[in-house]
Amino acid sequence: MKVIGYFATLSVLLLPATLSAQAPTSRIRLGEKGVPVVRTLDKVFGSAGTPGWSIGIDLETSTLLPDVSLMSLTNQNKQKWLEWHMSGPVGEQRLEFLLYTDYRSEPLSVGIPVKLLTPAYKGTFLLRYEGFRLDLFYAGVLVDEEWPIGTVKIGEKPELQFSAPVAQVSIWNSALSDAAITSKNGGSEKIAARTNTILGPEPTHIQYSRPRGYNTNAGDAMPFYHDGTFHLYFLLDRRQHHSKWGLGAHQWGHVSTTDLVHWTHYPVALPIEHDWEGSICTGSVFFHDGHYYAHYATRMPDRSERLGVAESEDGIHFRKTIPTPFAEPTSPYIHGPNRDPFVFQDGDEFHMLITAAVAKGDASEGALEHLVSKDLSAWAVAKQPFLLAGSPSQPECSDLFKWRDWYYLIFSLGGTTHYRMSKTALGPWITPTSDILDGPEAIVMKAAEFKAARRIMVGFVQHDHLYGGDLVFRELLQEKDGSLGTTVPKEMELPGGAAKAAADMHLNEEKPTGQSIDVGTNARIAATITDSHSTSFTVNIGSSETGRIAEELIFDPASSTVIWTDTAGNPAHAKLEHVTDLDGPIDIVITLHETLADLSINGHRTLIHRLSSSQPRRISFSSKGGSVDVSQLTVSLLR
Repeated sequence: MKVIGYFATLSVLLLPATLSAQAPTSRIRLGEKGVPVVRTLDKVFGSAGTPGWSIGIDLETSTLLPDVSLMSLTNQNKQKWLEWHMSGPVGEQRLEFLLYTDYRSEPLSVGIPVKLLTPAYKGTFLLRYEGFRLDLFYAGVLVDEEWPIGTVKIGEKPELQFSAPVAQVSIWNSALSDAAITSKNGGSEKIAARTNTILGPEPTHIQYSRPRGYNTNAGDAMPFYHDGTFHLYFLLDRRQHHSKWGLGAHQWGHVSTTDLVHWTHYPVALPIEHDWEGSICTGSVFFHDGHYYAHYATRMPDRSERLGVAESEDGIHFRKTIPTPFAEPTSPYIHGPNRDPFVFQDGDEFHMLITAAVAKGDASEGALEHLVSKDLSAWAVAKQPFLLAGSPSQPECSDLFKWRDWYYLIFSLGGTTHYRMSKTALGPWITPTSDILDGPEAIVMKAAEFKAARRIMVGFVQHDHLYGGDLVFRELLQEKDGSLGTTVPKEMELPGGAAKAAADMHLNEEKPTGQSIDVGTNARIAATITDSHSTSFTVNIGSSETGRIAEELIFDPASSTVIWTDTAGNPAHAKLEHVTDLDGPIDIVITLHETLADLSINGHRTLIHRLSSSQPRRISFSSKGGSVDVSQLTVSLLR
């Protein structure tokens, strides 16, 4: 991989430490013959009176070699506190900075895949350290970030080493401002264009999307509706919960819409601003008396959880209340779980539900702690938990709302979204026959009102069975008995080409499998299936290249279940129970998008599943022990 940078010249320029942040206090260039640089520096890092510093690096045109140190900084004790190298297998190589602090022996890492480097932008990098945050910029574009804890042991006279293809190193004695970085890289318009080229544009279709960036994912969703605008706050994740030594380092991302079609992307709503903030965890937004209140939890370095609140006048820019106003939970609640605050109002009282646990002998039982307030400021703990889980599993990401004549309490156990029903806001709560919304792969879904008395739910689907992934939206449906169903919001169906009809199929014991149809990677398949008391019928998802079946979607009328299995016939995590009328006729729609398969049954039950690959696909239908008719089969390719 060729990386373009500045031509090397023999020159060393040491500038006074009193210069502004626009000019480096130290600039060192490689010799003309590429002689490696070893230079002891006067202490310039943080000499401006702050813990921050910035390092600019230019790469000359060269072939990057893997596993070779490009640059390092050590202190007088020969302890390396910063290193830059290239790592990873061919095709997945990554330019990576390693930063060491006194908090942990393992370094934190920021980097960029080599395949994202663009010759037109040259090999210009900037590493910015602000004490609680470490940013990596490429050509002015923020490409990666981490959040350190502790102190970097720079030492009085740090030693700088670098060699080709590094052509020049520039050092500032403070953390350059965003404005300074923008100015140095040609202005905001050029940086916006580069960002679209390097990281891709912001997603326009939010269904099945994640934040742009090469190591970014969407986590817990926190939808909120006010004054005609549907806001979606969500945990912005890097490294699938592995940032900040596994603390997560989540922040609140934010997008909004008035029609579920056109979306506005905002800066981070609740950022990490201190090194003791291990992660800004899930919470909720509440509007009262002209103010938006974002209640949230902070995961501390010792993994305990503290509740906090931030205020805003516009729902975009929030101010945290520091120190956090809520102490740790008291008896009978145990130390540790204390997160996911959800606030609602009933009459003249405000209520807060918190993910917690109560002591139960030598073990614990998951619970929703219940707090009450008259003014959203002073909170008292109610005598009884709002909900007991009946197991050690803690009810997470709770939600409570009234819809027509019913109140609904939503919470998740092990990531799976459950709900309860009541005629009053405080219970008692009824467990419906099927109390799961969507399936186990639609993680921690929460709901918000939308115009015309609709309710929209949002969760996420994991990648690689690790935290974080793609957002998934559902519209809630209220049945006659008050129970809830789910469907895909019409406005959020992915656009596709004209639907092409396929021939009807009659499957029986003599001909159990119908024709195979190539559908590519992104497609919408719709069909009506009539089952004549077969043991089961199946939609097979296979490979267009090999013809081999990769996964199966099995409908079992006898047990009223729908389940995904892998090629070995093992059940996947995705499963629906208590699905009525599987002996049909039933209308199914399957949306295939990259590695996601999203199923809708009769327009009021949904089940999303992560497939094993995104290779072009071939589908077929089959029956077992009886006959099945497949009619009105259409396929449309998604744009």
